[in-house]
Amino acid sequence: MKYILFILLVINLFSNDDLKLVELAYDSGLKPVPQNFESLLKDLDTDADSLSKDKIKLGKKLFFEKDLSLAKDISCASCHNFNLGGADAKPTAIGHKNQENPFHLNTPTVLNTAFSKKFFWNGRSQTLKNQAKGPLQAAFEMSITPALAEKRISQNKAYKQMFIDAFGNDEVTFEKIADAISTYEKILVTRGRYDDYLLGYFDKLTQNEKDGLKIFITKGCVGCHNGIGLGGQALRKFPLSYHTVWSMKKPKEIKELLDKYNKYLSGLSSFKSLNKSDVKALKDGFFTQIEEKKVLKVMRSSACDECHEKSTNDIFPFGNRGGFTGSQKPKGYFRVPLLRNVVDTKPYFHNGEVKELKDAIKIMGKHQVRIDLSDDEIENIIAFLKSVNGKILDFTN
Repeated sequence: MKYILFILLVINLFSNDDLKLVELAYDSGLKPVPQNFESLLKDLDTDADSLSKDKIKLGKKLFFEKDLSLAKDISCASCHNFNLGGADAKPTAIGHKNQENPFHLNTPTVLNTAFSKKFFWNGRSQTLKNQAKGPLQAAFEMSITPALAEKRISQNKAYKQMFIDAFGNDEVTFEKIADAISTYEKILVTRGRYDDYLLGYFDKLTQNEKDGLKIFITKGCVGCHNGIGLGGQALRKFPLSYHTVWSMKKPKEIKELLDKYNKYLSGLSSFKSLNKSDVKALKDGFFTQIEEKKVLKVMRSSACDECHEKSTNDIFPFGNRGGFTGSQKPKGYFRVPLLRNVVDTKPYFHNGEVKELKDAIKIMGKHQVRIDLSDDEIENIIAFLKSVNGKILDFTN
């Protein structure tokens, strides 16, 4: 760390604010994407044989191979479109026979996933190779069996020499197929202006982008979204707060507001008797005003067990379509998404219920770090995330 900062100091003696921000970034667990193949091997803690060019070449062909789906109509690339940030721009993944994911799960990006330590939304897989097997076999995704996958690839003469080059023999196994695909996925790495900034090229970011990076760190976003990929390192409880109106108010204030609401429901109080802040709290919180009927409807449950009974059917600060609630052990934990190229991977969250990035950031601020981000702060964070965006590096030459 000291060596890096010394280099930065030499590069730019007059950018003290930038040096402090970069030091803060490194101290907070942020790191730039490796610039060359040797650095990539080091960051992935692997060797050149495991990430051989021949295995990468084979994995790339298999990644785009439609014969690996039962109906021969989709491939891994069908849901992981590089022009859409490595995802598919759909609220939920669509697979075999146009089936939607039964839990309405959104497709995570495949880009930069090599820097993850947890895979799938509930983090049930610890390796990229193991993860690659899941979509191939899932009935609602590619729906192929290991035996059929092996048979089809074995019958394709174009693969014979490729397997020999990659594995030393032409035997086709499901393990090798998953190994090759995951090997290719490991080099799907992107690099943006933000990475140059971390290396001392301070003119690569605008002031708004620098402000966004600082907010991202100081407001606590980096607590979960860290590492090279800005996420993917662990599982985290979500949501920490079931709704900001209640989580950001004291129990006494919650009780008073609920008392007012209950009186309104019972006819003892009119809607007009509630002051403006009460109305805003109700509309922004568990309640939404239905204009036609001029009544309030309970929408969500409270984070405060003493004040309001929780609902197991609607626990998120957005629609709970699909019923997915994360991991079971521990309960309610989700894999922290990668934020590289996140500006291209809308809609957001596990079930794609949030369409705009600004809304996703606002929700995360309120529910995960319990702060109410201003519009300017949100715009600066978005500016920073745009600077993280980058093109796929070519590690094959």
